Amino acid sequence: MLLPQPSPFVKKLAPTIAAAAKDLPVLDVACGGGRNAFVFAQLGCQVVCVDKDLSPLDAFIGRLRGSPLVDIANRLRLHPLDLVLNEWPFGKAEFGAIINVHFFLPALLHQFEMSLWPRGYLLLETAPGCGGNYRDLPKAGHVKQVLSAGFGLEYYREGRAGPAVSVKAFARKRPIG
Repeated sequence: MLLPQPSPFVKKLAPTIAAAAKDLPVLDVACGGGRNAFVFAQLGCQVVCVDKDLSPLDAFIGRLRGSPLVDIANRLRLHPLDLVLNEWPFGKAEFGAIINVHFFLPALLHQFEMSLWPRGYLLLETAPGCGGNYRDLPKAGHVKQVLSAGFGLEYYREGRAGPAVSVKAFARKRPIG
């Protein structure tokens, strides 16, 4: 059984992220079908998968449990959550890394900082600017400004998308003190 392919940005940085996460779980925010979660599970990480509708991912995990990939399936923990309507349920320094690909909600940036352990990585990749999705994308410089307060930016790129920008960011939370 083949696993879905992760975002190329995630695939490239996953080994670094997994190594830095230590024994803490990786949080995959708006995980969809789990394509990015699987790469971390393959690297031995426990992964918390968050999305509004996890039924397709749950069904796929069920099929994995009957295959040689059962160990990967067992590293995934599903947490249904409507990121727009529900309050952030996670605590301080609960995750070794946070991955957020193709879903952007500005209010989550502060939640990510709170829930990420010091020296943990945040990988953020907004949707590319195509069609009308630019309406959900940030204004130029906004993400960089918010992240710069608590993170060291190891990679940051913005691409024009109408009046907004698409963002790829790889940031490491600064240690406390």
